Amino acid sequence: MTIDMFVTLLVFAATTTFSPGPNNILMLSLAGQYGFKKCLKIMTGIWTGSFTLMLCCGLFSSALGKLLPGVAPYFKYVGAVYILWLAWKTGTRKPVTAGAEEQKEPAFLTGFFLQMANVKIMLYGLTAFTTYITPYVQGALMLVFFAFILMTVAAIGNIIWAAVGNVCQRFYTKYYRIFNVVMALLLVWCAVKILVTI
Repeated sequence: MTIDMFVTLLVFAATTTFSPGPNNILMLSLAGQYGFKKCLKIMTGIWTGSFTLMLCCGLFSSALGKLLPGVAPYFKYVGAVYILWLAWKTGTRKPVTAGAEEQKEPAFLTGFFLQMANVKIMLYGLTAFTTYITPYVQGALMLVFFAFILMTVAAIGNIIWAAVGNVCQRFYTKYYRIFNVVMALLLVWCAVKILVTI
């Protein structure tokens, strides 16, 4: 994998996982309600679930590439279409307000199971592995390494949203159009990089 492709992977990962999504909005809401420290249990559950999902996506993508090697080059088109769809959804997204209902203090297993059922993260992992990783690197150690990288980028997004809490929520609500357009344009750039890379 070239440095250019690795940077494109990181941009894709950051724009996908830093944008407002289920886990980030949850972190925003819970940090505002309980404080950052009490969110650490659910965050570690989310991160463990994310790492587990990334490993599964990497193994699936690798096995599929070996079983159907002629299909692997076409994954970039599927990945590019998904990223363009994600860019459109990001660009047209409205602000999400955190739920005001009283909730139990967040727990590790809650975060783990929420992440294991998170379709956005499944698609994120499959797109990342089939488009950016498995065509360029091989081996179980590399799959574990990239699963860790993808989980870490997502974890940084969770931490940022939890740390900023209500401040970010007010900022995003006020400037969501600008934020969404920037994120959407970064995703379009990722899709173009996929299509022009041989």
